[in-house]
Amino acid sequence: MIFRPLIISLLMLSQVFQGNIMVEEIQMDTNPALIDLYLQALLMRESTGNYEAKHKSSIIKDSVTGKPIKVQALGGYGILDINFPVWARQAGLNGFSMSDGDWKDPKVQDAVARYKVQQYFNKFDSWEAVSVAWFAGEGKANELVSQGTIDYNKADSNGTTIKQYVATMNNFVAEELMNIEVPMETFEKPQIYSGPAPVSKGSRNNNEVYAAQILDAMTRATAGGVRPNLTGDARRQASNVRTAIDNAKAKGESTIDVSMATEKNPNSARELGMNR
Repeated sequence: MIFRPLIISLLMLSQVFQGNIMVEEIQMDTNPALIDLYLQALLMRESTGNYEAKHKSSIIKDSVTGKPIKVQALGGYGILDINFPVWARQAGLNGFSMSDGDWKDPKVQDAVARYKVQQYFNKFDSWEAVSVAWFAGEGKANELVSQGTIDYNKADSNGTTIKQYVATMNNFVAEELMNIEVPMETFEKPQIYSGPAPVSKGSRNNNEVYAAQILDAMTRATAGGVRPNLTGDARRQASNVRTAIDNAKAKGESTIDVSMATEKNPNSARELGMNR
């Protein structure tokens, strides 16, 4: 696993270069790409990853009748028993049954939690508001978004305040971010072409060497681009370059491709692709 501060730095830089944040601040609270990390953090916060967890029963006020009712949070994400069947149907699990113990299936819990968390984020556009809704109810999250603040000191029956819950969730999300493992790849040093590779004398072909020498002699020019005057012998030899190349290729001994010549420098050995 890569050194944690490096991970955070890379995450910050990636956000900056993508134009999602200013250099001096990280807008992680409104980043929709964090849902997988958030769900993992929520799973750890509610049950330390135990899908079979049965939390302590508590008394809450019914949002419809206003009367106190006894509820119990179940599973890895601490979903209330009274919410499980409703949220499961909303998530498309029409055959869900509490009496049959369907809530115990980790895949069911993952699907229900993902659906509801995504729904909350789409509505509130803030992971902090999602945490508030999960812990204190959707009404509190609405209050936070509309008024900009809530009574964070309000506590549940176990004495945990909204402030404490949100802070814990933020810490778990940060921990998940730092636990990201980036695969290390092996990078090869780029090869820089510096001319034909050396060839052992035993593997050289005389026709190919002869052709290359003639081509190099023809294209060796001054810095101003002036081609040298060739002697009569050189001119006669140059006229036979293609014949020498063709003979070598016919024997399967040449790697020169005459068709690769360009109009700019039709006789250059490099532009002919020699020893590429």
